[in-house]
Amino acid sequence: MKRTVSILLVSALLLSLAGCQQASEPQGSQSSQSSQQDPTQAVFTALKEPTYPEFPQFPKNPDEDPSIDWQTYYNAHDEYYSAVMELRGGGIPEGTRFAISDFAAKSTPLALAGQEGKNVAYSPVSLWAALAMLAPCAQGNSQSQLLSALGVAGQRELTDQVGRLGRGLYTDDGVSSLILSNSVWLNDAQEGEYVQATLDTLGRDYFAGVYSAPMGTAGADQAITDWIAKETHGLIGGDGPVVDTTPDTLAMLVSSLYYKAAWVVPFEAEQTQAGDFTTAAGSTVSADFMHATRVGSFLNRDGYQAAALETQLGEMFFVLPQEGTAPEELLSDTSFLSSLSSGAADVQYGKVEWSVPKFDLSADLDLISTLKALGITDLLDPDKADLSGLTSLDTFLTQAEQMTRVSVDEEGVEAAAVTIIADGMGGIPDETCVMNLNRPFLFVLRSQGVALFVGVVNEV
Repeated sequence: MKRTVSILLVSALLLSLAGCQQASEPQGSQSSQSSQQDPTQAVFTALKEPTYPEFPQFPKNPDEDPSIDWQTYYNAHDEYYSAVMELRGGGIPEGTRFAISDFAAKSTPLALAGQEGKNVAYSPVSLWAALAMLAPCAQGNSQSQLLSALGVAGQRELTDQVGRLGRGLYTDDGVSSLILSNSVWLNDAQEGEYVQATLDTLGRDYFAGVYSAPMGTAGADQAITDWIAKETHGLIGGDGPVVDTTPDTLAMLVSSLYYKAAWVVPFEAEQTQAGDFTTAAGSTVSADFMHATRVGSFLNRDGYQAAALETQLGEMFFVLPQEGTAPEELLSDTSFLSSLSSGAADVQYGKVEWSVPKFDLSADLDLISTLKALGITDLLDPDKADLSGLTSLDTFLTQAEQMTRVSVDEEGVEAAAVTIIADGMGGIPDETCVMNLNRPFLFVLRSQGVALFVGVVNEV
């Protein structure tokens, strides 16, 4: 009988394959015994652990360590950036940026449909990376539809882009973090039903850990949740299980994205003051607003104004729609995200007066309809799905979910997200942009030109 596949993005993507026939009892005395002793204890076997390159550590300056002189710091700083450039091997290719940007433009309004009036965040790059991991598992028209949605010509090109994306974004320098992590979880009751060559490809080229667990048990759910919590530093999965496997779950693919970076110029905590925020529903609530005046670039267009704040890992664009325009309306234009650029022809330069509410946003998205609208349909049809690249059992995709969290305060941003602060030196130009985010707004989190997350804040 056809088994099912499900995908969950938890600032992470989770693919699970389940079936219509009961799976046999988990094999392996260690898993069974552990599960009997404590049903909630994490139970799994690591078949392959990913190996990440050692990332250069950002040097301390004399203000942090008086034993270091400034010349020593400058030398160490230059060595740090040279080592980072070498590790990234040329960074993210323009073709990969274009593919992900196009994917973000098409998928964002689809993913956020039906979320009007709510706080919500979506990670285009997380979904792109997760579907990329699914591609070598698919064959025939099922794979062709995936490759088309991802904007690549073939599997070899996709494998190269995935590797370049992972290395290009990868940051773990002791100050900032941006880590894209993958894992594959197999039902240990179905040993021998998986294609080893594909598992080897996922481990080698997609930096994926490969694990087996007794699906349908609290121990398996806890093991997968623990992996998610570890990769997202507790932002997701830290409060209890976020997955619910069944004995028929054949496999689960998880792709997590973790981001943490400080503002280049932090907000001063003493400038944070309570103020009124008007929600999408029209009610007024109190929020803590961070205040600052910066010199930088901004956009003042029909329907909205936008400006960006720099972080140590990129930028965070904030967009304030004009009164009466919902943030979601702007996202319906597929050219909107790419038009948010400090290099745009209509960019202005001047004083930006910031009033930004502190927020901690969590959201869950069901992305099945998004996949359908992107043309990924065969994998959802039990009579057409072809996942023979992963398993000899008949399977199809039944679940695609994403869970996200973004936290913003005076110090910076932590989440599967990107942030930016705009600052400048010298005289203050005459132009002024007032970014008073006291009503619904949206944000775009980027690093190296890649849209990591798009979010809408309708209430605080």
